[in-house]
Amino acid sequence: MNKFLFLLSSFSLATITSTSQSFALTQSEMQLMLVGSIGAVCEMHHENNLSDSIAKIYTKQYLYHANSSLSKSEVEDIKFAVLNNYPSCPFPK
Repeated sequence: MNKFLFLLSSFSLATITSTSQSFALTQSEMQLMLVGSIGAVCEMHHENNLSDSIAKIYTKQYLYHANSSLSKSEVEDIKFAVLNNYPSCPFPK
């Protein structure tokens, strides 16, 4: 339960950081943050702590923000990296 709350709080922090204009992240920092955030969602989904629908909402939100700051190929690289570790992770179409 504590791990779940810790990861949930990290989602909030990652969302605030990726959407706030006051945080200036470099491209590589943004990529690392997104890989970690989406990876955490997929890990919780893999451990059956998140349903498919909730995990899909989180991944959709993170990818939406990634598309606004990263190139399409960088976003695809992030998806590929996460899917290598968690092939059943629910990504939106």
